[in-house]
Amino acid sequence: MFGLTLRRATPSLRAGILLFVATLIGPFATTAHGDDLDSFNPATTDLDLFRIAVVHTDRLQIPAKGPRMLFSMTDKKTGRVIREKTIYLEKAETAAEMSEGPSAGNRKTIAVYRIAARQVDELRALQARYLALPKTEQDQIAGSLAIDVSGCKIDPDDEGPMLISTFLKSSELQEYVTLAEDYDLRNVPSGAGGKTADPVKPCA
Repeated sequence: MFGLTLRRATPSLRAGILLFVATLIGPFATTAHGDDLDSFNPATTDLDLFRIAVVHTDRLQIPAKGPRMLFSMTDKKTGRVIREKTIYLEKAETAAEMSEGPSAGNRKTIAVYRIAARQVDELRALQARYLALPKTEQDQIAGSLAIDVSGCKIDPDDEGPMLISTFLKSSELQEYVTLAEDYDLRNVPSGAGGKTADPVKPCA
């Protein structure tokens, strides 16, 4: 079965983007929230109930497309990509979904995202494809689930912290589990050569 290894928030080389990576095969990593995530199984989780919540300062704006999720399956020996799927999560609009999200606190904005209904069937097909394989073949497959969140600052002259927190909820989890908390997007490298004073770009 797919296991879940969650590494801490990883700065992307693209400015203003925070990347959260879950490796779906292998031993569990030691993280602050690893125990909470032990029950999460991407191969069998109910995709209709998969949610990502983003809490951020109200001085930061998340693009309309929302967070991006990349699901991939690769051959463990050769690294060959067997299947890869990129999905932009859509914003949940119902009052019930919003009320179940984590607390945002003062001067913070919360948004809850889900997998679009039209793409749930595609991911279910990937789940079924993996589960239908013999155990020996399953053991030869490595998978990864990556979620990245980008943002821009509303005031071009704003030099303050651009804090963002991300949470996961699924059919296996009774409540939202923290993936990253109060990460300052200004700490994300602007490129391979180093960092700028403020890599978070103004909104267009």
